[in-house]
Amino acid sequence: MRPLLCSLFISVAIAHDAASAQPPLPGACPTSAAASAVQALAAGRDVAGLRSAERRRADAVANQDVDALRTLIANDYYHVETNGRVRTRSEFLQLVARDEFEFRSYSIVSSEILMFDNGRTAIVRGRFQADRQPNARVREFRGLYVRVWQLGPDGWRNTMMQSTEIRPAR
Repeated sequence: MRPLLCSLFISVAIAHDAASAQPPLPGACPTSAAASAVQALAAGRDVAGLRSAERRRADAVANQDVDALRTLIANDYYHVETNGRVRTRSEFLQLVARDEFEFRSYSIVSSEILMFDNGRTAIVRGRFQADRQPNARVREFRGLYVRVWQLGPDGWRNTMMQSTEIRPAR
């Protein structure tokens, strides 16, 4: 009877979480309040670590810090630019190293984190703002982004990034 109850609770949790746009953690089964508090604390640490990785990534892009990016970006990284061009990890790092990104500043305006896989995978979606300097003329650049992160033994690694430019109305 216990597995049936657990399945029922999971089904109800999935329906509730789907309605509230928060995915359930795979394999979750209702547990005691103490175990739930421990899970919430661990998830909070994971989210704090991920927010820190997001800040370090933004700072590294703004400062053209390829070494920092190398530690934050996974080997199988997939980068989709606002113009639709796809770059590998190596191509992205070369772009930053050669200053072809032309960012003079880069900051996260807002973000939302969705956790999956028992807190080991996350999707971060948000807005960013940057100043670009193509052709010696500074231009404000705003966009939306989605990043996928995975938590490994060495911390969070960004595995995928896609951004879309928000252009001012004409």
